[in-house]
Amino acid sequence: MATIDTTALLEDPADVKVTTAAPKFSDALLLTASQVAKWSLRLVFVLIVARALGPNRFGVYALLFAMVEFLAVASGAGYADYLTREAAKDARLGWGLAFQLMLLRIAIAIPVAAIEIGILALLGYARPVLAGMAWMALTLAPRSLSEAVQGVLRGIRQYAGYLIIEVALGGSLVVGAGYLLLGHGNLGTVIATESTASLAAGVAALVLARKYKTKEAIRLKGSQLVKSSAVFNVYFFIGSLYDRFDVVLLSKLAGDYATGIYAVAYRALGMTQILAYGVLYSLLPMLTSSVNGGEERRRLERAMGFLLSAAFAVVLATLVFDGPAVRLLLGERYAESAGVLKILIWAVMLRYVNCALNITLLAAGRENVFVRTSLVCLAVNFLGNLVFIPIYSWRAAAVMTIATELVLLIQNLYWVRRAVGEVALPWGMERSSAVFAVLLGVVLAGRYLGLPLVVGSLCLVIFGAYLYGSGLLTEFAAVWSS
Repeated sequence: MATIDTTALLEDPADVKVTTAAPKFSDALLLTASQVAKWSLRLVFVLIVARALGPNRFGVYALLFAMVEFLAVASGAGYADYLTREAAKDARLGWGLAFQLMLLRIAIAIPVAAIEIGILALLGYARPVLAGMAWMALTLAPRSLSEAVQGVLRGIRQYAGYLIIEVALGGSLVVGAGYLLLGHGNLGTVIATESTASLAAGVAALVLARKYKTKEAIRLKGSQLVKSSAVFNVYFFIGSLYDRFDVVLLSKLAGDYATGIYAVAYRALGMTQILAYGVLYSLLPMLTSSVNGGEERRRLERAMGFLLSAAFAVVLATLVFDGPAVRLLLGERYAESAGVLKILIWAVMLRYVNCALNITLLAAGRENVFVRTSLVCLAVNFLGNLVFIPIYSWRAAAVMTIATELVLLIQNLYWVRRAVGEVALPWGMERSSAVFAVLLGVVLAGRYLGLPLVVGSLCLVIFGAYLYGSGLLTEFAAVWSS
């Protein structure tokens, strides 16, 4: 691997090989499939773990998972987006940076893991919890490899390889969950499964890296590497804090039961990000070339219109089926999780729009803004949860999730206007919102009349017919036309 001074390359856009080809439908399909594999297989694992452990012990697992996610982002989970953008410019640079950032991430993870274990000890957690955190922290080594390779694969549009890594990870989790389903194992088994799954994903990533890496790899000098990538590390860490700190606060202020009830519903909310990820990240290489271009803007508006309408459908479906679904999948012990989901699901609409605006800022090279917006969101989320969780328990955490997304939206609108000049808005937003509002009223009326499933199902069919008749699906397909 050659070490090359890339100062001129980074400063002269004429020397950068930017991906300008129109996105393909297969791009979005494969990226969406990768997220379906990641989240659905993870969800199967979580559901089985929740049933096997019960709310209290599952609350302990949720705490450990939140802490290891803090560790992951503190060490550099955000580097994947940086690698995607740089690999889209020049694959040689992407592969060189991947190797450097993998080593940097492991070096950062070691002291951060020690700090987290020390914090848990100071908060009075028992030794088994501290030991569990230490074992979970070991997953960061193979995870650093797999996520770095995925970042490059996404940038060079090798999305099938990206999918393979997710299947290796999720498939290993499901195999371990099968052991729990047979009535064997405990929290230690769950932690061992997490470690094995991370190792499997790392091995798959290593094989793919050997297949797709360029003969020449460009590396940055140490100072350049830290300067250009640090913002991704800082932003993702702060973002993870405000996104997951409610779990830690719930654990301390409301107990393991409330944490377990909330965490399983929050995991379901995470599933809704699958569609936005596949749609928007398939556009990122193209947007990197010209985020201000007319055609690029139209593609983004169409994609946002589809995502907003999809969010409306998700909200309606959740309000109709959440109770029966929770009882079927988790049992009566998690009945309150349906109430959590009824509140959390309203954040989907805000998340989809925020994801599109974040992609716009990333493509425009304005990722420094993410640190500012995340700090504001962290303050809002932390203070709100600290004040209201002792009073309202998981309800406060759910409401504060929506409030934080709203605060992020307001900031994103401001910064995108400053960076790009004009904010892309979802295509057909007014019509879709009006139809959704009417059908929402009918769904609520159906619950009042005692026919929630019948009326709700009918409303979902009507909304689907509207999407087809309005031409929205045709506009969405045009996003990937050449």
